[in-house]
Amino acid sequence: MFYGLVNYFHERRPRLRRMAGYLGGAYLLGSYVLERFEDVRTQVTQDRLAKDNLRKRFEQNQQDISYTIMALLPTLGKHVLEGMDVEGVTAELQSMSKPSRSPKPASPPETSLASSVELTSPVVADELSENGSVSIISSVHENGTSLHTPDSSMSWVDQLSMQSSQEPGAIAAAASMSESPADVESSKLNGSLSESMLSTSSTSSKLENGHGNSPPESISSEIISTITRSKAELWKEVKILTFTRTLTALYSITLLSLFTHIQLSLLGRSKYIQSVKQMERDERIREQLHYASTDFSHLWSSGDLPSADELDERESLSEETEHKFLTLSWWILHVGWKDVGERVRRGVEDVFEEVSLKSKLTINDLFRLVSDVRRRIEYEVTFEGHERRINFVSALLPPTTETLQHVLTQGGIPPHIAGAPDLQFHALLEEARTHILSASGQRVLEVCLDEATETLFSALQRQVFNSGAARYGVDTDDVEQPRERLAAMLPGLARWCHRAFDALPNELVDGLGNLRDMEAFSAIVFSSYDDHFR
Repeated sequence: MFYGLVNYFHERRPRLRRMAGYLGGAYLLGSYVLERFEDVRTQVTQDRLAKDNLRKRFEQNQQDISYTIMALLPTLGKHVLEGMDVEGVTAELQSMSKPSRSPKPASPPETSLASSVELTSPVVADELSENGSVSIISSVHENGTSLHTPDSSMSWVDQLSMQSSQEPGAIAAAASMSESPADVESSKLNGSLSESMLSTSSTSSKLENGHGNSPPESISSEIISTITRSKAELWKEVKILTFTRTLTALYSITLLSLFTHIQLSLLGRSKYIQSVKQMERDERIREQLHYASTDFSHLWSSGDLPSADELDERESLSEETEHKFLTLSWWILHVGWKDVGERVRRGVEDVFEEVSLKSKLTINDLFRLVSDVRRRIEYEVTFEGHERRINFVSALLPPTTETLQHVLTQGGIPPHIAGAPDLQFHALLEEARTHILSASGQRVLEVCLDEATETLFSALQRQVFNSGAARYGVDTDDVEQPRERLAAMLPGLARWCHRAFDALPNELVDGLGNLRDMEAFSAIVFSSYDDHFR
């Protein structure tokens, strides 16, 4: 029986060999597939964890960016509001519009300007009020608002208008001087008023004193024209300075937001790379411990793995370097905004110089004017006659080594550290400059400026034009839109400028941070770490 069994297997040996080969191959194939499947599953799990880690770090970094911008805004706002003191010029203009409170002498001298004002006929005073010298910015009153005693909650434009309109004939001369400098009819009216006042004063002196000794007409005319000219200059300065400060705030906050996104994205990327390499190092240690026959101390002594100190020294940024890189914000906060303000003022003067304060504009008209100012700010004409876009890099980063060291010193870095070589710091500085000058950076800046302008005009639409529909910037019938005098827009612009720096929550900063273009740009900067893993 045993012989028969052996003979049976011997006769079927080729078939059994093939069967054994099939079974062995199937086992090996199954083992390989299971092993590969386990590797893929592990890789997918690790990728998911890595993506979750990256997403959480990026979201946390975006929150840090918002907090940092809000922490820097008070410093920027203090410099802009104090450097462009619209309220100071307005207070000076108000003081010139107030009547003199000095007691009236019993027998006024012949050269008294007050006596000549008092002798001005009521007809002349009525004509002045009717012709609009008092109402150059009283569009609110024309819409049905009654004139009462100025209230503390009223805007300075309304108070100026009411002060001028409520004074009797003694303030008629001051009212004539509150006219916009761009109005030609006003200048003619001021000339006629001066002649009327001088002739009346001369006649009065002759009647009272019985002789013809009167002050020279040239001296009185010079005094009145000097007062009128200074007041006209103040009105012009209020107009130009209000628009300049508003657009400077818009540009400086936008540039600060963009630069802070670049700064913290680069630093957040460095932290992320450091954490990933630390995880890789820990994983290699576990593998070595699992497969190697030597102990842990032999692994460190063999030099196969870097020490923790060596790893931190090569890959991580020191606190010193981070502090120096974050200190670069000092430039835009203290110096860069001034360069932006100079460009803005030139553009505002070119566009708004000939626009009268009495001009009634729709929201579309104002949008077109501001768009013209933006084009002059954001573009410059080359020698070839072509327009070239401004990159504003000089407003964001110090242009020279000396100014860079000055910024670091002013930011609290000791001079010996600020002047010491730091390869990591200079690498970050150059990378930040590259991102600012890149096509993506310039595109994001343009989109952010459009968003900031939209935020500004949305506020003006609600608060100045009393309309909730955002119809600016599109082809609409201007006849159907509400119109406001340019002077009536100045208080709204001044208030918006304060809110842009002080409001919590901040509509402008939140709007810029929530832009998809800004988030995408931050993601590009945050994820540009391929060179660090080669």
